[in-house]
Amino acid sequence: MAAATDPEILMGKEFSYEDLQHFTDNFSEENSIGRTHFGMLYRGKIPQGWKDQLDEKYVTVKMWENKEYLGNDNWGRVLPQYLLDRVKDEIRFLGLPFLESNKNVAKVLGHCFEDDKLGVVYDLNPFDTLRNLMCDKEKLGWRNRVKVAIGLARVVKFIHNNEPQYLIRNLSAAHVVVDQEFNPVIVDFAMILGGDIGDAETDRVITFGCRDYLDPYIWFTADWKERTDVFTVGIILLELILKQIGIGMHLSYKLLSYYYKNGDFNLFVPKGLRGDPDFDSEDGTELTMIAVSCVEEEPYKRPNMDQVVSKMEKLRILNDQFKDN
Repeated sequence: MAAATDPEILMGKEFSYEDLQHFTDNFSEENSIGRTHFGMLYRGKIPQGWKDQLDEKYVTVKMWENKEYLGNDNWGRVLPQYLLDRVKDEIRFLGLPFLESNKNVAKVLGHCFEDDKLGVVYDLNPFDTLRNLMCDKEKLGWRNRVKVAIGLARVVKFIHNNEPQYLIRNLSAAHVVVDQEFNPVIVDFAMILGGDIGDAETDRVITFGCRDYLDPYIWFTADWKERTDVFTVGIILLELILKQIGIGMHLSYKLLSYYYKNGDFNLFVPKGLRGDPDFDSEDGTELTMIAVSCVEEEPYKRPNMDQVVSKMEKLRILNDQFKDN
């Protein structure tokens, strides 16, 4: 089957599967940086002189996998015949004008729709995924953890505040790539809902989001709301604070219970981070309180992203950096 063409939806260049193999050294293990909800992420490099490419360019390549059932960190399934629709929805979303200038959302360079090979190339030079960096205090110290946290909160706020509103629904640390300047960039919108995308995807996708990041409210209602994304942001904040992956709702509720009994959150910040020269105990407490408020069991008790960002921007460490970066 030839590469698909749809000028209304597709953006950027049309790459062949052979191109993507070339960019990623045949999808080598060395270039693999993690699994996404519906596929894999790779570091890539477009060589100088390649098809009008004047300079060498480092990129991120995402390959979508045509698998009906998902495991590991993901729950649910995508009906294989509709996987291409999800890829197109994501590309169409990333091409919306309101996202054009936002540095925390991946920019599409091109795509590959060749037979069953579905891939997207992003104009993004990756340092690593947030998931891979989460437990490494050397590569991701306290200052950069705060930078990632505020950048992520701001972009979710930005997406929620657009008119019409969009919901991300499958945000996770594996879907956030940290670039060379430690800016968080969301690279997966496989479950984006709302606005120009609409909600017709319920007929073609049966999925429950990413394990350990899924709002338990969804299990009982299947009713996706703005504050389900807020829950996920809270989980990622807790992971950044605790230097730990896989917190999930159970540990988050234990933290919530501890908050109501004690209120001293610095005990939860690992000793290695508390010893970081940039660590501030007041910030540690405040950021943990913000995170815990996001994972309240009842969605109506959670703040919206405007409130989350407003509180985070008062952190002491932000008085000298990151405020307008």
